[in-house]
Amino acid sequence: MSDVKKLWQDRDRVVRAITKDGFFRATAIKSTTLVRMAQEMHGLEPLRAIVLGRALTGAALLASFLKGEERVVVQLDGDGPISSVYAEALQIGEVRGYATLNASPDPEATSPLGSGIVKVSKVLYEKFEPVTGIVEMRRGDVTTDLSHYLTQSEQIPSAFIIDVAFDEHDAVRQAAGLLVQAMPGARPEDIFKVYDLVDYLGSLSEFIDGGFTPEEILRQVLPGEIDITAHTPVDFFCRCSIDRFKGMLMTLGLEEVNGMQEEGQNELVCQYCSKRYHLSDADFEELRSKLLITRN
Repeated sequence: MSDVKKLWQDRDRVVRAITKDGFFRATAIKSTTLVRMAQEMHGLEPLRAIVLGRALTGAALLASFLKGEERVVVQLDGDGPISSVYAEALQIGEVRGYATLNASPDPEATSPLGSGIVKVSKVLYEKFEPVTGIVEMRRGDVTTDLSHYLTQSEQIPSAFIIDVAFDEHDAVRQAAGLLVQAMPGARPEDIFKVYDLVDYLGSLSEFIDGGFTPEEILRQVLPGEIDITAHTPVDFFCRCSIDRFKGMLMTLGLEEVNGMQEEGQNELVCQYCSKRYHLSDADFEELRSKLLITRN
């Protein structure tokens, strides 16, 4: 295998396809590096790593059906060991997110997120406000809940597989996902056949270990011949910057900014990627000058 071909095969990417009869569309992703980076950047133990990995992978799959810089935000809030998981994905392949532990989880919770809600928002070009749907969690495991959301909120028969595997050191070894959706006109018997194929497909991590590409996974599942409609590289990518933080601090007011400097609160941490920024005395002076101008 040439070096270029190996780099392409190892690259995280999402691939979209549709059957030639137009009755099914699907998207498959290899998200290993994306999920591994999320675990490393946030310093996550396996429980949060697998839940966030599933959410990031699922958001990237959903975003693959959008256009340009349209984006999907997936948020699940529950009463289990993990209180919240947030994942945001742009169609162009930028993905970011975080997961937080619950200080007082329900002792009877039987899944990572327990009971709660699933909220999916789509930021679309032609809409002034995000298009948002909310449903109750079905199992608190992200994968089942996203499939349940699509069926209940968007009324699209869908099948999700999201797989995150770990090595012997509890580090992410492999991550992949698959989303299949029935389109108008698909016969019930064909839908159930595809559901069966997805149910018995097995571990996606093992497919990736075996050298299968996202395109080849799609050909294993979709009935008949298919057209590949898009290839998009995906990365854990956050657009945070010191200037964006300064813009947010401008909303606090002069007294709050002065108080931050006096108390030595000069470190800013991005919740989406855990990157740290430090405000210098010059930064505080710049903020004060701008706030004084707006006050006058």
